[in-house]
Amino acid sequence: MYQIRQESLKSKLDWGYIITLFAIASVFLGSTLIKLDVSFFQLYPLRFFGFVGFFIIVFTSKKWADPFLQGFYRFSLFFLILGLVSIIWAPNVDIAIREFGILQTGIALSWLVVKYIDTEDKVEVLIKIWIIGAIFINLIGLYEVTHQQYLITTEVGDKIERLAMRVGFLAPRSIFVNQNNYAFFNSLTALVLFGKLMKRYRPFIWYAINAFSLLLSLYVLISSYSRAAISSFSLGVIFFVIFSVTTPNSYKSNLLKLGILLIITFIGIIVINDTLLDALINKLYLVVEKNEVTTDDARVNIYTKSLNYALDNMGFGMGPGSSLYPLEGIPPHNFFLQILVEYGLAILIGILFILYKAFNRIGRYQKVISNALPSILRSSILVFPLMAVGPSSIIGEGVFWLWLSFIIAYSSISYRKSQDLIQEATQKYVNLPGSLKPSVLQPK
Repeated sequence: MYQIRQESLKSKLDWGYIITLFAIASVFLGSTLIKLDVSFFQLYPLRFFGFVGFFIIVFTSKKWADPFLQGFYRFSLFFLILGLVSIIWAPNVDIAIREFGILQTGIALSWLVVKYIDTEDKVEVLIKIWIIGAIFINLIGLYEVTHQQYLITTEVGDKIERLAMRVGFLAPRSIFVNQNNYAFFNSLTALVLFGKLMKRYRPFIWYAINAFSLLLSLYVLISSYSRAAISSFSLGVIFFVIFSVTTPNSYKSNLLKLGILLIITFIGIIVINDTLLDALINKLYLVVEKNEVTTDDARVNIYTKSLNYALDNMGFGMGPGSSLYPLEGIPPHNFFLQILVEYGLAILIGILFILYKAFNRIGRYQKVISNALPSILRSSILVFPLMAVGPSSIIGEGVFWLWLSFIIAYSSISYRKSQDLIQEATQKYVNLPGSLKPSVLQPK
């Protein structure tokens, strides 16, 4: 008993795990709220913990939980080394160094999460940090929606000013560089919190905080009038319902109850006070109005130039930040296209394989998990390509690396829990008396 307590205490005092929690929390501070300009780069909380985490992972003796995690580590290490070496031939060395620092920060965060978030209890801690962090970010966004002015980054810029005048509404951006990146954050966050909310859990206070954080995230998401983000969340919920209905689980009744509750709430709003409904419809109309007053010609032109640049270089990555070169400083607005241009076809295929592997693993072993997270995480993977075309670039967004490492870590947890149950059942069979074994193997 003393040895078990000692091991438990040692686990709680694991500095790698502690740094991981700090790194996860720093995702929700962004790179604009707290920062220190140091020569040609900025030092902010996530980057600091990224530096620390990098050395912890490289020099730690703790092994990877399963071969898939080790494979991800080796691939991302190759990704990082390629990014460092490709600075040599990048079109703009200063931009390449800056972008490589961003890449290193994201990969270091993913290493920490994949290595140290290795149990369901630690997943609960991660989700709680995500819930509180989302509330913090979205309270800033709510202020910006209600007051129609930016709180953190006060510079509006000509493009945003023209868009606000055209649509008639200033979209929030909180701690993010623009409203589309903020919408990406809320689209991803709302899916994760929605999945967590599907299976009621204790203590109830955390369940209630989860619900509040989800509602706040959805309201700010709608206020962003981002077509890609809102469509991604909606499509993700549809996929979630399909997965939930077609697979055995313990939360189908909760899904039905939630649907009934939403219908009753909708009817109640119409009967009692339709002001809130009018406000919601007006915000959704902004999405339609934005679609009517904007064309996709500019986006098509961006994609065409980026693809031609990648083809001219035969799919060989031209270095960090090189996707800005053919577009005269404009980001490609597509994660996969940015990876192709900057790091090459091999890295793009590797990322797609990792997403496929995580999706497949979570689906294969989701029966051993008693909540709705497996279904919502699989849904988020399916809608990620659509979600990733809205922001200017998501490589610099900590929430992207947090989500990516989370689905990888969760796929490993599901796999290992399944293997433990199989081993436990096998051990019980081995310990059965010999006279009972045939009856187990050959039931009448």
